[in-house]
Amino acid sequence: MIPLDTIRIKGLGTGHFKQLLSYLENREAEGWYAGNRAQFEKRHNELKEWLEGIIVYLNKGVEPIPQPATIKDSPF
Repeated sequence: MIPLDTIRIKGLGTGHFKQLLSYLENREAEGWYAGNRAQFEKRHNELKEWLEGIIVYLNKGVEPIPQPATIKDSPF
């Protein structure tokens, strides 16, 4: 579990995260990608899972905000 006081997402609410999630869903529908497809799809799936978790957390407050594996060591 990630301590919530280490998450630095200030000033963003559920609407912001739903909007970002809609961009990812639109990308899925269109099927485009940039660079190496396997790496892009991996990042895409991690971002989608992270955003979905944030939305659940903000709506229900029952799950910790997940953090994609690729940024676990980020200071942000």
